Amino acid sequence: MSLEEDLRRALRRESPAPGFAARVLERIERDGEPATQVRQHSGRTWRAVAASLTLTALLGGWAFTVHQRREGERAREQVLLAMRIAGEKVRYAQQEVRTIGSTD
Repeated sequence: MSLEEDLRRALRRESPAPGFAARVLERIERDGEPATQVRQHSGRTWRAVAASLTLTALLGGWAFTVHQRREGERAREQVLLAMRIAGEKVRYAQQEVRTIGSTD
């Protein structure tokens, strides 16, 4: 026996047992009301899930924006510090050049 033959045999179509349709319809009539409640509950559940996902996406976007802003402010502070240090170095170099020029 090959795997393909086993699959064909397991997945072949079979007719339902006699009275299957009547039993299904009887069960639907008997349990019809609880099934409706399940569907209503399911709809509420899906709306709650959708609202939760929307809220999560919005809060995630807001948190990302705040994070980006903080990173930008930190980068700005670093650039300003670097410019201050460079300015001090340039002033020191100019002062040294002036002292060298004045001794001649």
